Amino acid sequence: MSVSPAHVARISGPGGYCSGTLIGPDAVLTCGHFFTPASPYTATTCAVAGTRRRIAHLKRFPGTDIALARLTKPVDGVDEYPDFGPTPLPLVRTVTLGFGGGATTPQTRVGRLVTGLPLAISRGLTTVVRPAALIINTPRAIKGDSGGPVLFDGRIFGVQSLILDPFGRNLGVATVSVVTPAIVEKLGALR
Repeated sequence: MSVSPAHVARISGPGGYCSGTLIGPDAVLTCGHFFTPASPYTATTCAVAGTRRRIAHLKRFPGTDIALARLTKPVDGVDEYPDFGPTPLPLVRTVTLGFGGGATTPQTRVGRLVTGLPLAISRGLTTVVRPAALIINTPRAIKGDSGGPVLFDGRIFGVQSLILDPFGRNLGVATVSVVTPAIVEKLGALR
């Protein structure tokens, strides 16, 4: 099944907010870098499908910027969940969904996959993305889109992670944390 706006989550905490995707009744796929000592998962809430829930548990996938947030209770009214797909080839069209820029509804950012990378690291060296993909988005991915689903052919292949913004100037190049088959297998066991 494709991702619908009802699947896209807004995760809010003391450090701000990020995006995510409801992939099971109480499971939200998101980025790991949002959750810090200043914004622990225990102090965050998740708004998805017209429901607000607290996060009860967070599972990070080591070496990636991918995390799975487990909610305190299942989200009612959602019967189907998005599918995962393979990483596409360069130059194919992608879609990123997220709440960047203070949006109150999920925004769509169309892009083109430029290339895959074995590794990407944030400017502050705190976020590791492995494996990664570079995407050029129009409109540009912005802060708050992190954790949102990145799609090819309606299926999730990655999670929005970083933006390239030297000296505060967003160049429109986004780094995606690729959801590998091994992670999909682990997510399937956790759903």
